[in-house]
Amino acid sequence: MDNNTLAIAEQNLSAVSCDNVLRDLGAFSSQRDEDNIVLDLSKLGFVDPYGMGMLCLIGRHLSAKYWDITCRLPENSDVERYLTRMKVFDALKTYVTVARVPQTGQPRTRNESLLEITTIEQRSDIEQVLSVIESRVGTILSEELHYTVREITGFKNVVAELCHNILDHSGDKGFVVAQRYTNHRLNRKFAIIGVCDLGIGIRESLSTGHDTAHWSHGQAIKMAIQKTVSRGNTRGLGLYIVKQICQENNGRLHIRSGDERVYIREDDMWVYPSALFPGTQVSIALYEKTR
Repeated sequence: MDNNTLAIAEQNLSAVSCDNVLRDLGAFSSQRDEDNIVLDLSKLGFVDPYGMGMLCLIGRHLSAKYWDITCRLPENSDVERYLTRMKVFDALKTYVTVARVPQTGQPRTRNESLLEITTIEQRSDIEQVLSVIESRVGTILSEELHYTVREITGFKNVVAELCHNILDHSGDKGFVVAQRYTNHRLNRKFAIIGVCDLGIGIRESLSTGHDTAHWSHGQAIKMAIQKTVSRGNTRGLGLYIVKQICQENNGRLHIRSGDERVYIREDDMWVYPSALFPGTQVSIALYEKTR
């Protein structure tokens, strides 16, 4: 492999595997002074919404240091078509040069995606996201995941809260993307939401109202999901509400910021080391309700 190539070695990109990708990114950036580099996605297989958002963040992060970045597309044509339909390459093109025109293909079913990757820069972007979700999600969550009207409203609130967090707390723009899947082993459907930004991160965001100087990033994440902790005088309860909705719907929640990732499942919580990287990245999985 050329020494100017950053290869995404993880075949399946998710909240867990992206920690390794970020470690590779840190090592690469510390050793490379060339102006032209290659972002190699050729070995990519499955990429969930969190992974899609992280690919866009990585492209943007690299573009701040390198002026000429070429993106090598996945060798697997199904993966390439899937990421094209999810508009990942459209978002990446803002920061990198795509090596060739991606294959488009056709969705296997109508409205296959819950939400293609969308940039959040202003309030109107959030309104657009919620409009798309309103037009697609109701039937999917009702008929496929067996959610009630209240639970569907909760899903939409999760997306809204996380998008508002980008504008209210990150000091940056971000990305949101959602998709539904089927766990064939368990014969159970689920939806994943990914929301990512390159902003100031949770610890710095909380520092306006708390003494965070001696907090680890994991501690800051834990504090941010508490009802009594506010990150400003506007909303402040975004991550707490997200956690509550996940717990009510047997969901799974990953929140990473700084150099740690917190994983929450029901009432349990684990903190994992990650690599130092700007902003906050969130992955939510909501599962099919048992009848």
